[in-house]
Amino acid sequence: MGMSRDTQPVEAIIALGGNLGDVRKSFIGAREMLSVEPGISLLASSRLYRSAPMGPQDQADYLNAVVIIQCNLSALQLLHRMQAIELHFGRRRDGQRWGERTLDLDLIAYNDTQMQSPELTLPHPGMQERMFVLQPLCDIRPDWRHPITGKTAGEMLRQRIVAGEHPLGEGEIW
Repeated sequence: MGMSRDTQPVEAIIALGGNLGDVRKSFIGAREMLSVEPGISLLASSRLYRSAPMGPQDQADYLNAVVIIQCNLSALQLLHRMQAIELHFGRRRDGQRWGERTLDLDLIAYNDTQMQSPELTLPHPGMQERMFVLQPLCDIRPDWRHPITGKTAGEMLRQRIVAGEHPLGEGEIW
């Protein structure tokens, strides 16, 4: 059964990443596509940051950002829409983990939902260790609280810095 009209909308956090092609243009297009999707409203958009690749180091730096949306879709419906947007911007899933990509959209959180399925784990299992997620998230929602650890985005970011990780540098508006 579909969601009824009186279903409360949820807030979702989506991380954007990419390092292949005109990434800024892909990010702008993805943000626009999300904002015009039925059942989705864009609430906030972080600055755009540059980060070193997580996987193989023989690839270009990544651009990263975070957006917060409100939606009436289930978590899996939202994930499928995000995957369709990735495909639209040339995303190929060739099996190389952390390889180059035109656009990567990760569903970081969906309200305070906790779930684990073959298709989706919420909240995103590695988000609290990724400066390229935490720093942009802190631009727009430093008080967001991780549903499992109870820590805020700001607290998790400070932990990364105290542990010796360097901030990403000055972000830019996109």
